[in-house]
Amino acid sequence: MDPFSQLFAAYLHTVSNSIAEVYVDSMNTTVTSQSLVYNDTNIRFQHQLWKLKPNSVCSDLEQQATQFSKCTQQAKTMFTELCTQLSSMDNLNQRGRSLSNMYCNASLNYKPMVAYISEPKQKSEQELKERECNLMILKSMQDKSPETLEQKEKACGT
Repeated sequence: MDPFSQLFAAYLHTVSNSIAEVYVDSMNTTVTSQSLVYNDTNIRFQHQLWKLKPNSVCSDLEQQATQFSKCTQQAKTMFTELCTQLSSMDNLNQRGRSLSNMYCNASLNYKPMVAYISEPKQKSEQELKERECNLMILKSMQDKSPETLEQKEKACGT
């Protein structure tokens, strides 16, 4: 191939790649991962076709219920705040309007996971006696010895 043909081929390749990149970016056809820090919480999520993927929000914290809950609640607040901020801007380009629509839709439709973890309540004395009786009934079903039956009678009061 002569140098002119190589130069022309390289030019066409560059132009076609630029056009493809602009199209992919404007249409958001690929899955895009984002990581934003909001109120000291690192919120990770993905979007495609300018729509939030709800299951991706804070998915890195799914195994830690309290942190996951806090992160998803912060994400909901962040989506609402970003929607408000972007919607109030007059001079947004096409990408900015797409982002604004995406965050506004997420603000309306995203459901955070709310978890409250508290200390278990103390069992009453009656509940403890019932538990002991049930354990002894189970044990006596497996072991028919006189000692086990005596322990069952004592625990159950029969």
